[in-house]
Amino acid sequence: MITDRLIKLRENRQLKQTEVAKLLNIGTVTYNRYEKGEKEPDHNMLVRLATFFNVSVDYLLGINDIPNIAEKCPTEKNNSNQLTTDEQELIQLYRELPPEGKITIKSLAKTQHDLYVKPKSDEKAI
Repeated sequence: MITDRLIKLRENRQLKQTEVAKLLNIGTVTYNRYEKGEKEPDHNMLVRLATFFNVSVDYLLGINDIPNIAEKCPTEKNNSNQLTTDEQELIQLYRELPPEGKITIKSLAKTQHDLYVKPKSDEKAI
């Protein structure tokens, strides 16, 4: 089951096995063996794969059929159980960044939040 799901997730993102392997910092042969079912990913790799593809480990293992974990995360602004497509994309892009990139994005987001959401004294938010 994991083999079919890995292939589907990779193809949906229009990535080659070599690209996924590079982004996960593993060998191409290792990733290829995961997709062929010749090797089972260990616990840590399952978590990394799930995070990379923005799915739950349960989905990868075939325990459930809900692929996108973001679909289950509530949002504050609309109080629904779905993130918008833009929010999902931002989360996925953020997860793929190295630690220094995440720091930059968090700083930028806070600056933009303070500028547009939190008005200063008598000023109105833009």
